Amino acid sequence: MDEKKNIINSNQSGVYDILPEQVETWDYVVNEIRNSLNSTGYHKMVSSITEKEDTFSKKILEALNLPDKHQLLTIRKRNKDSLVMTPPGPVSLLRSALEQEVIDPEDPLKVYHYGVALVDEDNDDATEPFQFHVFKVESIGDLSPVRDAEMILTMYRLLEELGLKNLVININSLGTKECRESYYNEMCSRAGKRYSNICQRYRNDPIRLYAELQSQVTEMNLSLPLIVDHLAPVPAVHFKATLEFLDTLEMPYVMNPTMRGSYGFNDTTYFEIVSQDEPEIVLARGGRHNVLLQEMGGSLECGAVGAEIYVDTILKRIWKEKQVKIKKAKAQVFIASIGQEGQKNALKILSLMQKQGVEVVDGFGIKSLKEQIAKSKKHKAPITIIIGRKEALDGTVILRDKMSDNQETVPIDKLLGIIQQKLSDGEKV
Repeated sequence: MDEKKNIINSNQSGVYDILPEQVETWDYVVNEIRNSLNSTGYHKMVSSITEKEDTFSKKILEALNLPDKHQLLTIRKRNKDSLVMTPPGPVSLLRSALEQEVIDPEDPLKVYHYGVALVDEDNDDATEPFQFHVFKVESIGDLSPVRDAEMILTMYRLLEELGLKNLVININSLGTKECRESYYNEMCSRAGKRYSNICQRYRNDPIRLYAELQSQVTEMNLSLPLIVDHLAPVPAVHFKATLEFLDTLEMPYVMNPTMRGSYGFNDTTYFEIVSQDEPEIVLARGGRHNVLLQEMGGSLECGAVGAEIYVDTILKRIWKEKQVKIKKAKAQVFIASIGQEGQKNALKILSLMQKQGVEVVDGFGIKSLKEQIAKSKKHKAPITIIIGRKEALDGTVILRDKMSDNQETVPIDKLLGIIQQKLSDGEKV
């Protein structure tokens, strides 16, 4: 594939287009992700791309680690409820599950949603471009750390099956609100007033807090504590058990205190999956968000763990590695037609073939019969139908059978049966 066609791009900053030659790979990857999720017990769910602004109470904003509603992408409507576009994280999936009362701690709801998300360009963690395609995957109900490990395993195997290599799982714990507050106080004490702005900015995000301070104080040779050293007993046990499950699975993980970024709606377990060849590009990330679920009305006996799979970044990685070999559906029949009368009959045959589910390619727009036949050879169609003015008047077509190298004239009213028989015989060979 031409290098220029490997890149999803546009002349406009933050905007891109997907060209027809790219769509084939795109659809392949999306379908492979769907198939992988379906095979591991997750079910497709279509959630809303908008939520009422009133959904985002002060407590929910705190659970999302957002200072106020101004951080949301909101549509204001006169005399109507304001709507939040592409609500952050798993809000829509959790809200729907709670409304429909389908959460059971003993039988977790495993769902996924695929759609477009919008990124605020002022967000430090924004993924270019400003819109991106994402699978949101959720396991809702179970509090057990085995669900954390199962989610990580599902994401890792899914990416591995797409042909991505040298994958590694970066993992850490975000602790509880109390853990983060304790860690914040310790970091402020170590860093001093000089870095108080950084401490305050990432007060509820211990991973970013550590990463930002570490980059600033390296020259001072200042030793900084880790969030895992400030975990309370319950989250500490949960995190330890999660790692033990990953050890049992022999998963390649790294305890990473300086990950690119973390989502504020997560608590306790947090992970990212990257390729070691480009560790700065996150292919999938996720974690626990029990607090968010409970603030939205969930029971204390229920938990939620989820992940987001970034289709855009996966595609870029695949095009760069050129790993994926797509099994293209081959055309079964090619229709070549000459003149307006021939094209009329060709359209009727095209319609008939489509109704029967036969893969058809046509030569409309190419005037030369020779060039149409060349196109047929390019598509490697086993059967070529030729219709000229004479055939149109006679109610016949010329049928070329690549499998037997035969050419014959057949009546149009018997064409479908003959083609189906030839295709059936070809499958048996």
